Amino acid sequence: MSAPEELIPEISQPVDAESSSTPEPEVSPVLFQAIGTLKGQPEQDEEGNFFIRLGGKRYKLFISGYRYQAWLKQIASHPDQTLFLRVYPKCLIIPRQDPQIYFQVAAWEAENPWEEEPGIFKFRGVWQFVPQLRTPVISVYRNQNANDPKGKFKAAHLPVLMRREDEAKPFRFNPKMSREELPPRWFIQAHFKFIPSRNCWGWDVDLEPPTEKIPRYKKPVKAIADGNQPPKGDKKPPMKNNKPTQPIKIQKVEKNN
Repeated sequence: MSAPEELIPEISQPVDAESSSTPEPEVSPVLFQAIGTLKGQPEQDEEGNFFIRLGGKRYKLFISGYRYQAWLKQIASHPDQTLFLRVYPKCLIIPRQDPQIYFQVAAWEAENPWEEEPGIFKFRGVWQFVPQLRTPVISVYRNQNANDPKGKFKAAHLPVLMRREDEAKPFRFNPKMSREELPPRWFIQAHFKFIPSRNCWGWDVDLEPPTEKIPRYKKPVKAIADGNQPPKGDKKPPMKNNKPTQPIKIQKVEKNN
C-alpha cells in the first residue's frame, strides 16, 4: 500500500531559468507531529481485534476510514507476512495505572519506504509533566489548521525519557505561581525510540534545537491528559460502513501444489 496523501512530501515546482530573481526557498511551518515506523507481523484475536507484538508485549492496532477494507484484504491474503507499518502513536493515561499505548495504522508496506527505521518515531510537541504520570511527556496538540469533524481536539501525551545538557527542562505547572513566574514551555523536535520494556519512548537525537516558540494549536476540549481513548472492548473506533457487525476471523489461504 502506498503512503497516504498527508504523508507524501510536497513536490517543488520547476524554476524558470530565465527569471532575473532567485526565489526564496520555502520554509516548512513548524507543526505538532507524532509519527513513526514499526516492523512486525500483525495478528488478530478471536474477537476480531488486531495487534502487534513488540518486545514480547502486545500492542493494539486500529485502522480507520477507507483503509480498513484494504487492511482486511491484506491480512486475509498474506496472514503470515511481516510488514512495515507507518503509525500514529496513541496513549491512554489512567491515574495510578501504567499508560496504555496503542497505534493507529496509516500505511503499510512489505519493504520500508520511510525515513525512520523500525521503532523510531518523530515527535514535535511540548515537553512537560501531566498530573496522571510521574514520567514527563511530549504533548502533541491538534494543529491550528487540523480538521476534526467531532470537534474534540484531543491531545496525545506520550511518555518519554530524555536527559539534556542544555537549558530545556520539562514544564511543570504550579498553581501557586503567577503566569510570569512559571518556567518556560519548550517545544521539542526530535527522534525518539520506542522502548516496550519501559512502555515509553527514549530520546535519540534532535531534529531542531528546543525552542520556546510553540506553534498555535486548538485547545483540547477536556483539559486532562487522556490521549486519544480507544473504544470500549478494545475495538477500533466506530465508523460507518467500514466494519461488519460480526468479527471476521482470518483464515490462511492454502497454496496449490
